[in-house]
Amino acid sequence: MLVDEVYIKVMAGQGGAGKCGPEKVFKSANTGGDGGRGGDVYVSATSDLSALNKFVGIREIKAGDGGRGGENNRTGKNGTDVEIVLPMGTSIVNTETKNIVMELNEPGQRFLLCKGGLGSRGANFRPKAGLLGQAIKAKFILKLIAKYGLIGLPNAGKSSLLNELTNAKAEIGAYPFTTLEPNLGVINGQIIADIPGLIEGASMGRGLGIKFLKHIEKVSLLFHCIASDSSDVAKDYLGVTSELKKFGEHLVDKPEVIVLTKTDLVTDSVLKSHIKNLSKFNRQIVAVSIKDPDSLTSFKKSF
Repeated sequence: MLVDEVYIKVMAGQGGAGKCGPEKVFKSANTGGDGGRGGDVYVSATSDLSALNKFVGIREIKAGDGGRGGENNRTGKNGTDVEIVLPMGTSIVNTETKNIVMELNEPGQRFLLCKGGLGSRGANFRPKAGLLGQAIKAKFILKLIAKYGLIGLPNAGKSSLLNELTNAKAEIGAYPFTTLEPNLGVINGQIIADIPGLIEGASMGRGLGIKFLKHIEKVSLLFHCIASDSSDVAKDYLGVTSELKKFGEHLVDKPEVIVLTKTDLVTDSVLKSHIKNLSKFNRQIVAVSIKDPDSLTSFKKSF
């Protein structure tokens, strides 16, 4: 399972309290130590796209609190820092302000997310608590950094095609929404993502909806899959394209190849009619069947 969204509260550590010095001593003679600094929270990027999975069921992450100051001016121990490792392609959103705090786009990137609070100064008579660390109610959103994306209506043959092109083991079935999460494969050293089927209203959250449209944003080339046994291939194409446009105008501007799948289910004359109907969209059109090795070999030249 590929987890692509996580809600979690992240908190840096609180600073430690200063040590109270002995009573009836002038401030200049104070021997109480300062409290330690609260731990920081860092985030870093990894190429492991499943890195969000480990946060399932976790509601909060907190760095260590600073230790209390000691006698004879001994400073308290600093709180332990925390490192949150997230997949590249993850955006961190402040759920209260809706702002994107940071984006992780390359392996090895590292940022300070929440800074720990300072410890309080040592005091003669009254110990004071250290400052609170920074905190954020965050949403981690993974947007796949894939080179290629397979899109189309449910049952357009995307998962079957992904399995044939790569070593992916995507579940397939003759019913809508077999794919409940993006499936990934590798071809020519590049990631190809099978985006779950889109339906009318997806941009508004209908069906699997907006949850998966975000994964198309960073894809460089779209393969728009349309089943050859469809009664109206142009309508199928426009239906998906309309949802992409509603979600974001930039999505329809991406380079795109129309892929007629399941060509073994129709006659040559029907296939030629489909190609003619789709040619008005000014896109490269390829025809492929997972049962025809020659068509698969030809299709791979598109990558």
